[in-house]
Amino acid sequence: MKFLIIIPTHNEEENILLTLNSLKSQGFQDFTCVIVNDGSTDRTREMVEGFVDKKQFQLINLEKSAHSPGAKVVSTFYKGLSSQNLDDFDVICKFDADIIFPENYLEEINRIYEENPRAGMVSGLV
Repeated sequence: MKFLIIIPTHNEEENILLTLNSLKSQGFQDFTCVIVNDGSTDRTREMVEGFVDKKQFQLINLEKSAHSPGAKVVSTFYKGLSSQNLDDFDVICKFDADIIFPENYLEEINRIYEENPRAGMVSGLV
C-alpha cells in the first residue's frame, strides 16, 4: 500500500523536525509526505526546507491566511491533498506537526488495512 501523509503546520519550529525524523525512521517507507506551511512567522519554513528531498518529503508554502481556528487546518490539509494525484495512493493520513511516531507506526497501520480490506479508517496509536 502507498500512503499519502499530509502535515498542516504553523509555527512549529520546536516540533516539526522531530515529527519528520520520526517519519523518516519508520520501517514502512512506501509514503509521500506533504508538509503544508500556513504562513509560519517562526523558522518552520527554513527548517522544513532543509529537510525535504522533493520526492518522499515535499513542502508547500502558503501565505498567511485569516485566523479561522479549525477551518484553517482543514483548508491547509486540502491544499496538500490537491497537490497530489490521489490515484497514486491507497491510504491518506493527516497528522499534526508535533507528533513523534513510534518506529513501527506506519507498518501497523498498513498491517491493519491489509488484514481488514473493508476498513475505511484507522486512527490513534495502533
